[in-house]
This record gives sequence, C-alpha cells and structure tokens, in this order.
Amino acid sequence: MEKCLVLLATYNGEKYLREQIDSIFAQEGVEIEIACSDDCSTDGTQDILKEYSEKHKNFSYYINKENKKFTYNFLDLFFSVKEKKFDYVAFADQDDFWLPNKLISGINKIKEQGETKHGCLYSSNLIVTNEKLEKIGMQEDETVITKTNKQTYLFENIATGCTMVMDKKFYDYASRYYPNNVNLHDYWLFMIAIYSANYVYDFNGYILYRQHGDNQIGTNKKKWTRKNISKVLHTKNGQDHTADELLKGFEKDIYPENLQDLIMIRDYKKKFKYKWKLMFNKKYRKRNRNLILKLKFILNKV
Repeated sequence: MEKCLVLLATYNGEKYLREQIDSIFAQEGVEIEIACSDDCSTDGTQDILKEYSEKHKNFSYYINKENKKFTYNFLDLFFSVKEKKFDYVAFADQDDFWLPNKLISGINKIKEQGETKHGCLYSSNLIVTNEKLEKIGMQEDETVITKTNKQTYLFENIATGCTMVMDKKFYDYASRYYPNNVNLHDYWLFMIAIYSANYVYDFNGYILYRQHGDNQIGTNKKKWTRKNISKVLHTKNGQDHTADELLKGFEKDIYPENLQDLIMIRDYKKKFKYKWKLMFNKKYRKRNRNLILKLKFILNKV
C-alpha cells in the first residue's frame, strides 16, 4: 500500500479540525501519516492536536515559535519533512472534509502519467459547500478550464493547495530550492510543475470545500462590487516575485518556450516593452477580468 504524508497547517481552527482530521484518517487504499504545523493558535486547536497525537502514532505536530502566516506555515512544514519516508505528499486545510477516495484518486491520476523526469503534481476541482457541508456547486467550470494555457497561469492559479498530491520525485525536485518571497505556497508549486516539471488536473472534486466567515483563503468566486474591485486593484499579487524565485531556483530546467514569459513577468516594472506586450498581446490573459489585469499592470500590482 502506498504511503501518503499529509501536511496539515493550522491556526485557530478548533471548530472544524476534528472533522477534517477524521476524514483524512478515513482515506481508502492508502497508508496515512499526518504532520501538522500550528501557527501559534490561541483557541483550542493545540489541545486537539495533542489529543490526536496521543491517539494516533502516525500523527505529529509542531507549534511555531512565532506566527509565520498561511503561506510560510505551509512552506516551512513542506521543507521540514525531508527525512520522513513516504511515496506521496498532500496538503490539507483545517476546515474541509475529504471524501474517502480523495487521495487514491490523485495517486492513480499521477500513475497514469508514467515516468517523468521531475515527477508530477496533481490537483483537482472542489465541491464548494456552506458551513454545514451542504453543496453549493463546483469551484471550477470544466468548459472554462479547458480554455486555459501556460500564459493564463502567469496570472492565476487553478491548483488549490488542499487538493494537491505529488509523488516523491516531484517533492524532492521542488524542495531543492527554498523561496523567500512568494505569496502562496500552492501557486509556487503549481508554477514549478507547469514550467519545469509535470502537472495534471482532475475535473472531478473529492473535497467538501467549506466556506465560512473564518476562512483564511476561500473560493475565488466573489461578487464584483466597487469595494471588491478596489481591493483587487490595490492588492499586489506578487507574480513578479514568484517568477524571480522560479528563475533563481529552476532556470536550467524551465521549458525553453516559457523562459521569456517568466523573464517578462519578473522585469515588467523595469522594461516598458515587457509591460506593453503583457498588457496588449492577446495570449497573455486571464480567463476573465482582463481589464482589471491591465489596470493592475499600470499600477504595478501584478
């Protein structure tokens, strides 16, 4: 039986944490180990983690000495498990519910890709629910996803972290370089896979993706009110920093046809010709919201 190491990051998640952990241990067809990093919770989260570590020999947790925030809580946990033995790695949020075939579905999809030089990263769709786990709909529309390309991924991420599964080869490859300046751990790994390794997307969903008032990161399907548009325009996404880190860590492995795209994203603030091309060449676009993307280039907020 394949062994999957599940990396769980927590922060004040006592409300739904037991339900999440129980659904991970209920996974079928795979041996489970959970490693958890708690980001200085002040509620009952740490008591729950202690409870599970005493109940399950294959559950361990660590409490950060200082608050690292969402991205680096996950990333530092990712880099801390190099000495553990596993065949696959997956990420888990603290407030969702996994269907029993969540992990094995990802593992089987990775196996279908065959041997790859740097391994494979997998992610899937999500079943969006309310607090009571009542289905609202799917996170992504299959007809929209099929229209994406590598230029689309310069500006948006379709790989939600809690759906990710990767084989050991990809883990070893991705963990050879530590990024100091990225906004999201899942987007970082997605970029590595898309531009220098192998990535597979599953249109099916195996996670009940709970939406509630305490989500640290939630569904991206927001209403475009004036307030939300203003927030998006003035929030720096940091794609230039992500591209810079990717070039520093993996440049010799980046597919040649994508190298210039990453250089342009990295340097668009310094070279007007790059900014102009990224704004007005039709292949550089998001699935929607392209006017907002152009405005963000003008504001240097991409």
